[in-house]
Amino acid sequence: MMPPDWRPPTLTTARLTLRPFTDDDARPLFEHARNPNVTRFTLWDHHQTVGETLAFVRDYARLRYREGMAEPYAITVRPGTEPVGACGCFWAAEPHQTMELGYWVAEPFWGRGYAAEASAAVLRYAFKSYQPERMQARVIAGNFASVRVLEKLNFRYEGTLRASLLRRSRFEDVMMFSLLRAEWAVGELTRGA
Repeated sequence: MMPPDWRPPTLTTARLTLRPFTDDDARPLFEHARNPNVTRFTLWDHHQTVGETLAFVRDYARLRYREGMAEPYAITVRPGTEPVGACGCFWAAEPHQTMELGYWVAEPFWGRGYAAEASAAVLRYAFKSYQPERMQARVIAGNFASVRVLEKLNFRYEGTLRASLLRRSRFEDVMMFSLLRAEWAVGELTRGA
C-alpha cells in the first residue's frame, strides 16, 4: 500500500493532459458517464446520479492510487481541465507480470484519436514504471472503435473468448489483445521516443 496521499504523476501528450481524478471532476464526468452510448461496451452501467460518479472518484480511484496504481487517469483536452474520459492500467495477474489497459472517451470527443493518444502515454508510463512483461486489453465483441485503438498501439489480436463475460444479465464474447514489453520497446524506438 502506498501512502494515503500518493497520486500517479501527471502525463502530457501533444494534445492531452492525463491526471489523477479529484472530487471536482464528479459533476463534469457525470455528464459523460450517464450517456448509455458511452457505456454500451463498458463493464459499468451509465451513472444515474452525480453521487454515483463522486463515489467512483472517491472510492475506486483513490483506492487504486493507494494501491500504487496509475489508474484511472482523467483525460483532459488542453487547454481545458474537465475530464472527457478515463484511461489506465492495472495488474491483471501480477505474479505473471501481466497488466490490463482500459479506456473510454466521452461521445462528443469520439473519432479524434484521444483514446489512442492517452493510452500510448499510459503504456509508456506503465512499461517504464511497473515493467510488466505483457499488457492485455479486453474488448467486448462489436466494439470496432476500441479494436482500432488497439491496432494503432500495435496490440495483437489473440482470439475471442466466447460467452466469457456476464454483463447486464447477458453473456458477451470478449476479444483478447496483447502487447509484450519487447514489442512495445521496438515501437518506442521506431517512434524515436
